[in-house]
Amino acid sequence: MDSSLYNTSIPCPVCSKKFEVTKVKAKSSKLHSRDSDFCVYYEGINPIYYEVYVCENCGYAAQADKFDSISSNEASIILKNISSRWTKRSFSGERTLDTAIEAFKLALYNMHLRKAKGSELAKICIRIAWLFRLKNDEKEMDFLKFALKGYSEAYERENFPVEKLDEFTCLYMIGELNRRIGNLDESVKWFSRLIGSPEARKNPKLIDMAREQFQAVKEQMAQM
Repeated sequence: MDSSLYNTSIPCPVCSKKFEVTKVKAKSSKLHSRDSDFCVYYEGINPIYYEVYVCENCGYAAQADKFDSISSNEASIILKNISSRWTKRSFSGERTLDTAIEAFKLALYNMHLRKAKGSELAKICIRIAWLFRLKNDEKEMDFLKFALKGYSEAYERENFPVEKLDEFTCLYMIGELNRRIGNLDESVKWFSRLIGSPEARKNPKLIDMAREQFQAVKEQMAQM
């Protein structure tokens, strides 16, 4: 296993059995660049590959920072719908891009069963889209659309901030994802709403990004 990685044993909140997860050592990943939808490229190990923990014993999967946040009722749903059909399989150790995608898809399925909020689904779907982007796979577009649906539901139904997601970053992501999937008129509408918000000006970096992407949309529309 790569020297930037290490294993540790944790208990599963669903089946109570211990299993090994693989973590990335601090300072082992150096940021190289970032896309306009916040997809990050790293020098060395990509920590996103290891964000999702998968219990090898029951199939429960979730992002590391949310792994223990599951109710007893939700655990029962996982045991009934996933664990009853699960074939024991470990996701510890060095992950390939395909293994990382599989782990995230398992987490997404778990979240659907638990009736997760739009913001939670968006967080998973945007990362799956990024992983497919690294693979140069057209399935990226499918998950950008799923992420857009999640962000849109979050904007309409949730009270901000939602963890690290604030209202204006959500607005930005709706505009940017509409741009990436080709909904240019919708993209203009959402970027305009963000740029025109007096409250959003408290985050000048985000406003600058929105203006840049607003101009990119206009150029795309002119070319068409």
